[in-house]
Amino acid sequence: MHVTGGQYKGVKVITPNCAKPTLSKTRESVFNVLYSILGDFENKIFLDLYAGSGIMSLEALSRGFKTVSIDKNFSAIKIIKENLKIAKSGFEIIKGDSIKIIENLDIKPDVIYIDPPWETDYEKAIIKVFEKFKDSIMVIEYDKKRMQEFSRIYGKISAPFREKVYGRCKLDFIKT
Repeated sequence: MHVTGGQYKGVKVITPNCAKPTLSKTRESVFNVLYSILGDFENKIFLDLYAGSGIMSLEALSRGFKTVSIDKNFSAIKIIKENLKIAKSGFEIIKGDSIKIIENLDIKPDVIYIDPPWETDYEKAIIKVFEKFKDSIMVIEYDKKRMQEFSRIYGKISAPFREKVYGRCKLDFIKT
Protein backbone atom coordinates (compact mmCIF):
# COMPACT_ATOMS: atom_id res chain seq x y z
CA MET A 1 0.00 0.00 0.00
CA HIS A 2 1.24 3.50 -0.88
CA VAL A 3 0.36 7.12 -0.05
CA THR A 4 -1.83 8.48 -2.86
CA GLY A 5 -1.13 12.22 -2.77
CA GLY A 6 0.81 15.16 -1.38
CA GLN A 7 4.48 15.41 -0.48
CA TYR A 8 4.76 11.72 0.52
CA LYS A 9 2.96 10.40 -2.57
CA GLY A 10 4.23 6.92 -3.43
CA VAL A 11 5.67 6.18 0.03
CA LYS A 12 5.09 2.55 0.97
CA VAL A 13 3.09 1.91 4.14
CA ILE A 14 3.37 -1.11 6.43
CA THR A 15 0.01 -2.65 7.36
CA PRO A 16 -0.51 -4.45 10.70
CA ASN A 17 -2.45 -7.71 10.74
CA CYS A 18 -4.90 -6.12 13.19
CA ALA A 19 -5.94 -3.38 10.73
CA LYS A 20 -8.31 -3.09 7.78
CA PRO A 21 -6.59 -0.36 5.76
CA THR A 22 -8.69 2.09 3.79
CA LEU A 23 -8.29 1.45 0.06
CA SER A 24 -6.48 4.00 -2.12
CA LYS A 25 -9.57 5.01 -4.13
CA THR A 26 -11.46 5.62 -0.88
CA ARG A 27 -8.58 7.65 0.61
CA GLU A 28 -8.36 9.82 -2.48
CA SER A 29 -12.11 10.42 -2.38
CA VAL A 30 -12.01 11.44 1.29
CA PHE A 31 -9.35 14.07 0.65
CA ASN A 32 -10.99 15.30 -2.55
CA VAL A 33 -14.25 15.89 -0.67
CA LEU A 34 -12.40 17.53 2.23
CA TYR A 35 -10.51 19.80 -0.17
CA SER A 36 -13.78 20.89 -1.79
CA ILE A 37 -15.03 21.92 1.67
CA LEU A 38 -11.90 23.18 3.46
CA GLY A 39 -9.65 24.26 0.61
CA ASP A 40 -6.07 24.36 1.87
CA PHE A 41 -5.24 21.86 4.64
CA GLU A 42 -2.29 23.81 6.09
CA ASN A 43 -2.57 24.32 9.88
CA LYS A 44 -5.74 22.25 10.03
CA ILE A 45 -6.00 19.26 12.39
CA PHE A 46 -6.94 15.72 11.32
CA LEU A 47 -7.95 13.42 14.20
CA ASP A 48 -7.72 9.70 13.30
CA LEU A 49 -9.61 7.87 16.08
CA TYR A 50 -8.89 4.26 15.11
CA ALA A 51 -5.61 4.73 13.26
CA GLY A 52 -4.72 1.08 12.50
CA SER A 53 -1.78 1.36 10.10
CA GLY A 54 -1.83 5.17 10.25
CA ILE A 55 -2.43 5.38 6.48
CA MET A 56 -5.15 8.02 6.83
CA SER A 57 -2.94 10.05 9.17
CA LEU A 58 -0.02 9.81 6.75
CA GLU A 59 -2.27 10.78 3.83
CA ALA A 60 -3.45 13.79 5.87
CA LEU A 61 0.12 14.77 6.83
CA SER A 62 1.20 14.40 3.22
CA ARG A 63 -1.44 16.93 2.19
CA GLY A 64 -0.62 19.49 4.89
CA PHE A 65 -2.75 18.58 7.92
CA LYS A 66 -1.36 18.28 11.43
CA THR A 67 -2.49 14.89 12.72
CA VAL A 68 -3.40 13.13 15.94
CA SER A 69 -3.56 9.32 15.60
CA ILE A 70 -5.18 7.17 18.28
CA ASP A 71 -5.24 3.40 18.53
CA LYS A 72 -5.39 1.00 21.47
CA ASN A 73 -3.51 -1.87 19.83
CA PHE A 74 0.21 -1.97 20.73
CA SER A 75 1.16 -3.57 17.38
CA ALA A 76 -0.74 -0.90 15.49
CA ILE A 77 0.94 1.91 17.46
CA LYS A 78 4.36 0.44 16.69
CA ILE A 79 3.54 0.33 12.95
CA ILE A 80 1.98 3.81 12.98
CA LYS A 81 5.23 5.15 14.45
CA GLU A 82 7.20 3.36 11.74
CA ASN A 83 4.91 4.64 8.97
CA LEU A 84 4.94 8.23 10.26
CA LYS A 85 8.68 8.47 10.85
CA ILE A 86 9.09 9.89 7.34
CA ALA A 87 7.52 13.08 8.70
CA LYS A 88 9.71 14.96 11.17
CA SER A 89 6.85 16.89 12.80
CA GLY A 90 3.17 17.73 12.58
CA PHE A 91 1.85 14.58 14.21
CA GLU A 92 1.04 13.04 17.58
CA ILE A 93 0.44 9.34 18.26
CA ILE A 94 -1.58 8.29 21.31
CA LYS A 95 -2.06 4.72 22.56
CA GLY A 96 -5.38 4.04 24.23
CA ASP A 97 -9.12 3.81 23.91
CA SER A 98 -10.31 6.52 21.51
CA ILE A 99 -13.54 7.24 23.40
CA LYS A 100 -11.74 7.75 26.73
CA ILE A 101 -8.93 9.79 25.19
CA ILE A 102 -11.15 12.26 23.35
CA GLU A 103 -12.93 13.12 26.62
CA ASN A 104 -9.74 14.89 27.75
CA LEU A 105 -8.26 15.81 24.39
CA ASP A 106 -7.65 19.54 24.25
CA ILE A 107 -7.60 20.21 20.51
CA LYS A 108 -10.10 21.53 17.98
CA PRO A 109 -9.87 19.15 15.03
CA ASP A 110 -11.10 20.27 11.64
CA VAL A 111 -11.66 16.64 10.59
CA ILE A 112 -12.37 13.56 12.73
CA TYR A 113 -11.97 10.25 10.91
CA ILE A 114 -13.83 7.29 12.42
CA ASP A 115 -13.01 3.88 10.98
CA PRO A 116 -12.80 1.20 13.68
CA PRO A 117 -12.96 -2.50 12.83
CA TRP A 118 -16.26 -2.86 11.00
CA GLU A 119 -17.82 -5.15 13.60
CA THR A 120 -17.41 -2.40 16.24
CA ASP A 121 -20.36 -0.59 17.79
CA TYR A 122 -19.84 2.89 16.32
CA GLU A 123 -22.69 4.64 18.13
CA LYS A 124 -20.82 5.67 21.28
CA ALA A 125 -17.88 7.09 19.29
CA ILE A 126 -20.10 8.99 16.86
CA ILE A 127 -22.25 10.55 19.56
CA LYS A 128 -19.23 11.40 21.75
CA VAL A 129 -17.44 13.09 18.82
CA PHE A 130 -20.60 14.97 17.82
CA GLU A 131 -21.05 16.28 21.38
CA LYS A 132 -17.37 17.08 22.06
CA PHE A 133 -16.20 18.74 18.85
CA LYS A 134 -18.15 21.59 17.29
CA ASP A 135 -17.60 23.01 13.80
CA SER A 136 -15.69 19.95 12.63
CA ILE A 137 -16.26 17.47 9.84
CA MET A 138 -16.75 13.89 10.94
CA VAL A 139 -15.92 11.28 8.28
CA ILE A 140 -17.26 7.83 9.07
CA GLU A 141 -16.21 4.73 7.14
CA TYR A 142 -18.22 1.53 7.57
CA ASP A 143 -19.61 -1.56 5.83
CA LYS A 144 -22.57 -0.45 3.71
CA LYS A 145 -24.51 -3.50 4.93
CA ARG A 146 -24.97 -1.51 8.16
CA MET A 147 -26.65 1.53 6.54
CA GLN A 148 -29.94 1.05 8.41
CA GLU A 149 -28.11 0.99 11.75
CA PHE A 150 -26.28 4.20 10.85
CA SER A 151 -29.51 5.91 9.78
CA ARG A 152 -30.81 5.23 13.31
CA ILE A 153 -27.63 6.68 14.86
CA TYR A 154 -27.80 9.76 12.64
CA GLY A 155 -31.38 10.30 13.80
CA LYS A 156 -29.86 11.11 17.21
CA ILE A 157 -27.37 13.67 15.88
CA SER A 158 -27.36 14.92 12.28
CA ALA A 159 -27.71 13.45 8.81
CA PRO A 160 -24.68 13.25 6.50
CA PHE A 161 -24.28 16.14 4.09
CA ARG A 162 -22.31 13.94 1.68
CA GLU A 163 -22.18 10.17 1.14
CA LYS A 164 -19.92 8.00 -1.03
CA VAL A 165 -19.93 4.26 -1.67
CA TYR A 166 -16.91 2.24 -2.85
CA GLY A 167 -17.62 -1.48 -3.05
CA ARG A 168 -18.50 -2.58 0.50
CA CYS A 169 -17.28 0.70 1.97
CA LYS A 170 -19.60 3.60 2.78
CA LEU A 171 -18.32 7.05 3.69
CA ASP A 172 -20.54 9.57 5.45
CA PHE A 173 -19.54 13.21 5.98
CA ILE A 174 -21.28 14.98 8.88
CA LYS A 175 -20.85 18.52 10.24
CA THR A 176 -20.68 18.68 14.01
